[in-house]
Amino acid sequence: MSRLFFWSVLGVVLAALIAGFAVVGGPGHARAEARDQTRRADLRRIADATICEAGEQAAFSRACRDAEHALRDPLTDAAYEVTRTADAIEVCATFEVARESDDAGRHREGRLHFDGPRGCLRYALVARSGQWATQ
Repeated sequence: MSRLFFWSVLGVVLAALIAGFAVVGGPGHARAEARDQTRRADLRRIADATICEAGEQAAFSRACRDAEHALRDPLTDAAYEVTRTADAIEVCATFEVARESDDAGRHREGRLHFDGPRGCLRYALVARSGQWATQ
C-alpha cells in the first residue's frame, strides 16, 4: 500500500513539473526573454545615439556623448539594422520569443513594431518642431 502511495505521489509531482515547464517554458525560454529585453534596451540606445547625431547636438549633450552605436545582438553578435533617411530612423533586431500578431502578421509592443520575429523602433522627424517622434 505504501509503495502504491509513493509511486502515485511521485507521478503527480512529475506531471506537475512537466506541466509547469510546458506552461512557463523553462529556463531556456527565460533566457530568450532576457536576451529580448537586452535587444529592446539596445535598440533604444542606438536610436537615441542616432537622433543625437541627426540633431547636431552630439558635442554639447552628455547623453549624446555617452550614446552607444556599437551594440550587438546578445546571442548572434550580429550588428543591429539601422536605417536612416533625412526624416526617418528605423532600428531593428530579430527577437526570439514569439508574439501574438494581428491578421496581417504584425504586432506592436510599446514603441516596437513587429513583423514576425523582426522588431523595429521607428522615428519620424516632425517638420514644424524639428523634433523626432516615435511612430
